Amino acid sequence: MGYFYQAFLNIQHFCATIYKVYEYHLQMEERPLFKEELNAEEMIQHLCNIFQKNLSIEEFNIMEDQDLKKRCSGILSVEMLSGLLDDLTPEQIAIFDEAVKRK
Repeated sequence: MGYFYQAFLNIQHFCATIYKVYEYHLQMEERPLFKEELNAEEMIQHLCNIFQKNLSIEEFNIMEDQDLKKRCSGILSVEMLSGLLDDLTPEQIAIFDEAVKRK
């Protein structure tokens, strides 16, 4: 099997697994707000890119489902929060920043 074909299969595996986690665990069951606020196709591609850049296929394959779910949830939470901050005025952002500093 050629290198590029194997790389293609690895990418397919990453994305198929992440799609299942996104669809079944995060979007449908536990985090309905993700479904309302985030574009599923864009977020799945974003998650695929992040995992491909930061994990080998071996590390990804041995990752427990709960760990993958937790990582995806954290990344999606940051994405959602950044989208919410885009809608704030500079004064609202200053209030938010101050509240975060106090915690």
